[in-house]
Amino acid sequence: MTQQTDDTVRVQVTVDAPIERAFAVFTERFDSWWPRGHHLGDGDLVAAVIEPEKGGRWYERTADGKECDWGHVLEWDPPHHVALSWDIKPAFDGVDPERASRIDVRFEADTEKRTTVTLVHSEFEKHGDDWQQLRNGVGADDGWGGILTAYVEAANA
Repeated sequence: MTQQTDDTVRVQVTVDAPIERAFAVFTERFDSWWPRGHHLGDGDLVAAVIEPEKGGRWYERTADGKECDWGHVLEWDPPHHVALSWDIKPAFDGVDPERASRIDVRFEADTEKRTTVTLVHSEFEKHGDDWQQLRNGVGADDGWGGILTAYVEAANA
């Protein structure tokens, strides 16, 4: 379920997986569920990666071998929380690390085999005048809500 306010986009999903698996699928298996059409490079997306440490990169690698950083890992607290900077410009036409928003993903065990995952994308205003374009893009049906549908399928498999 996606909720959009003036300054945040919040998506909450539940997966049929223990918290450790939910976190690992989101981070270590990020490439297995990230939509192939969601990338910046000209070539086909061959890998989407979150490096498992604070300060690590999250980035894409395309078929031509080029890598493009989407941001950095701001917080790394497995299996409860990962925070990422979103360096991608509001028009999805490049990156600007000096004008980055923030993504917090929190994992909460409901039972031993069920986990609630809450993603909050915030600080859009840091992107400058076009920040609402980004908020509307990630809040759209094919934004975080649609992307996390693929995550749920991977985590439940």
